[in-house]
Amino acid sequence: MENLLQDIKYSIRMALKRPGFTLIIILVLALGIGANTAMFSVINAIVLRPLPYKDSGELMALWEQSKQMEEMSVAYPNFLDWQAQNTAFEQMAAFKSDNFNYAEGGDPERKRGKQISADFFPLLGVNPILGRGFTREDDKPGASPAVMVSHAFWQNRLSGNPAVVGQPIKLSGKNYTLIGVLPADFEFSGVTDIFVPLSLNADKMMERGSHPGIYVIGRLKRGVSMDQAKASMATITSNLSQQYPETNAGNSAVVVSLYEDTVGSIRTTFMVLLGAVALVLLIACANVANLLLARSATRMKEIAIRGALGATRIRLVRQLITESVLLSLLGGFCGLLIAIWGIRTLMTLVPPDIPRTKEVGLDFWVLGFTLVVSLITGLIFGLAPALQASKANMNEALKEEGRGTTSGSGTRRISNILVVGEVAISLMLLISAGLMIKSFLQLRSINPGFDPRNLLTMQIALSPSKYPEELQQIQWVEQLTARIAGIPGVKAVGMSNGLPLGRGSETPYLVDGGVQLPPDQQPIAVEYGVTPDYFSAMNIPVLKGRPFTDRDTTTSPKVIIIDEEMARKAFPNQDPIGKRLIPLAGPPHEIVGVVGDVKHSGLEKKQKEHFYLSYTQHGNPSLYLLVRTVADPMSLAGMVRSQVSSQDRDQPVYDVKSMEERVSMTIAKPR
Repeated sequence: MENLLQDIKYSIRMALKRPGFTLIIILVLALGIGANTAMFSVINAIVLRPLPYKDSGELMALWEQSKQMEEMSVAYPNFLDWQAQNTAFEQMAAFKSDNFNYAEGGDPERKRGKQISADFFPLLGVNPILGRGFTREDDKPGASPAVMVSHAFWQNRLSGNPAVVGQPIKLSGKNYTLIGVLPADFEFSGVTDIFVPLSLNADKMMERGSHPGIYVIGRLKRGVSMDQAKASMATITSNLSQQYPETNAGNSAVVVSLYEDTVGSIRTTFMVLLGAVALVLLIACANVANLLLARSATRMKEIAIRGALGATRIRLVRQLITESVLLSLLGGFCGLLIAIWGIRTLMTLVPPDIPRTKEVGLDFWVLGFTLVVSLITGLIFGLAPALQASKANMNEALKEEGRGTTSGSGTRRISNILVVGEVAISLMLLISAGLMIKSFLQLRSINPGFDPRNLLTMQIALSPSKYPEELQQIQWVEQLTARIAGIPGVKAVGMSNGLPLGRGSETPYLVDGGVQLPPDQQPIAVEYGVTPDYFSAMNIPVLKGRPFTDRDTTTSPKVIIIDEEMARKAFPNQDPIGKRLIPLAGPPHEIVGVVGDVKHSGLEKKQKEHFYLSYTQHGNPSLYLLVRTVADPMSLAGMVRSQVSSQDRDQPVYDVKSMEERVSMTIAKPR
């Protein structure tokens, strides 16, 4: 121990003796260790930690799968059968994403919410900090509407007042009773502020062929494996296929761990990034090792004298390694400061749909990682120079003329190896980076099928209780588009129930008069409901026929517009104008136009068929507003908001972005 303290004191003196040399080494190491620490902190929070729920390893995610679709939400009657018949799960719960308008005590806002079954919070092991959770009585059709809110909503919109529990709260024009407030650290599948019982809307979800966005989580029984759970669900879905062939034929259940469902798609990406910054640290180690080799040439006489005085080779190596580790620990400390800045920078680059980003930060594990990396780094870059210096020829080193000849062939050989290694790793990283940049630029150059420039977008969701009828929704939208069209600088105004490059509604369809296929073999297309000026607002070309007009009303014959991809697949070598499609087992719609293809799921995804329904024939309370402008679209956002407020002061406008920003968000992961 005494010798170690002596080594440390001597190492400090040597570091202070050459401050410029010491600072260069610390800076090089700080950059390498800081990059690794920042990346590890992100990976630790998002990928390595278990999910923050009770016994999270027992939690499974479930959804349906058909021959046409790999991932399909669960029909509500199927969920009830799963819940009643399964033998593998201790509990099963369902949830469905929803949104709510809240206009009390401030500006109207659109709040993210979920409809959940009564077992949802008990299954996750989450208890409210105020009030109570949902009971089975709350989760029944016809029950008095109850709501639970997030801690953030309680603090920000309800002033953190504990007396609000048990009081009424109005959401989307409907009265609920607030029964509980959730813990501040609770999050599931994104930030959510409002939770209501799923069965309140059960009357709208009882069609077994309808898949209204419900997903299921389950907790395995003790001793039950995932394979057993999959076998149990396969038996249930097979029985349901036989019992309800019209809706369930060919359907199966997918069972994966909730952890895998949450982070599985991004784990590889983050591990690749960690490997890249580890190689950068390796380059830094090689650089520092070369610097120490060069410095050792000037210390040969000193080392020889210490050897002549009785210091063993092990003792000399230990002294030199101590100096290296001291430098690496100082580099690690500075790297920790760089990592704090690096984490903030990384969080600005991480796409918003990456889960668990709120958990990213410095903790005990990250500090431990930095310490271990610093120690290992010190050993890596210090070992070769220490061994080489300790082998010096004592007689030659002690000669006055030997000062300039101490850099022997062994030192040069090691230095050359380090340089070759640095160049090889750097070249590999540069080639990889170049290929990725080339792929990214090619991705950005893909034509999305519309013009994102000078296009303002925002979302509007009408309260179903305030505008329950389709005709009311259509009239409201017509009035608003007329108001916005009058704003100076506006070229066109359109509305749609979805946007390209997002997750639109995928719907089965049939060609009227064609071969009648069973439900599990019907083709699938992406469905949009759009206003007449949607195509001009988006700059989507109309290639054949006509766009929608104001004459396409609820009392006129149903019309539909298809894209080129659907025209090729559904009507090969034919003119589709005048032919008829049957979307989602509805009435036949006459095809009046063919428009250009647009990207639906993403720029890199395979093109899917699209069809467009006229909003003036099919109202919808949830809409995207699109405003084509002459100049910067965001400069008109305030004026558009004011027009919405003038028409309905309780109507929130949210998710305000330019279309160029939305396109950029879709390529955030590859970027």
